[in-house]
Amino acid sequence: MKRIALLCVLLAVGCFAQLQVVENKPESRSGLFFGAGLGAGANAMKFVGSKHPINNALYSEDKSYASFVVSAKVGGYHYFTNMIGLRYYYNLDVNFNPGESEGNASSPIEAFYVLSGSHTLNTDAVVNVFASKNIEFAVIGGVGMGVVAGEYGSRYKTVYGPSSNDYVDFEFRFNLGARVMFDQKYGLEFMAKLPVTPATQVSGNALDYSKSSPYYFTLDFVMERF
Repeated sequence: MKRIALLCVLLAVGCFAQLQVVENKPESRSGLFFGAGLGAGANAMKFVGSKHPINNALYSEDKSYASFVVSAKVGGYHYFTNMIGLRYYYNLDVNFNPGESEGNASSPIEAFYVLSGSHTLNTDAVVNVFASKNIEFAVIGGVGMGVVAGEYGSRYKTVYGPSSNDYVDFEFRFNLGARVMFDQKYGLEFMAKLPVTPATQVSGNALDYSKSSPYYFTLDFVMERF
């Protein structure tokens, strides 16, 4: 009788252990995702040229401008476990830099605006620092590369003139962010996109200037498995 009871206990323990292995088995899943959002940009620019045509005095000034950003991305993802995943996607950031609204007598910088779009292919690692059945908190880190294309035009207050200079340049950047997902389907993520490529040389009407790729900060709505 004792042997039968011992055998039953061993079988019960074995079944429970097998159940635990099944429940803890990593969940691998793949699919498509889409994201869109709004944000702000930080634009660094350096103006260099002649301030006075008569004495040809050299003028140089570093300035920074805030900008408006609209972002969209689409691609695929694969989670190796419930905690670690990888995503790969195309990302578009449209950046509007309002620049100067009108000329200043103390500065040779003329009124201008810059409209640009960054087209990049990206790969990000996604690590869930907390995951349950209905909610996930993750940190995101990755890289992206592509091209930034834009146009530099003149403006007077709210009147925008035609583009006076177009430019295209290579872009490489780091992506850093945090995300919260609900039901493994939809959520919000805050992304910082930090370019490290050299500045683009652009010729304006009065001055030549170098324009670095903007830093983008966006809050995006994302959907997975749509």
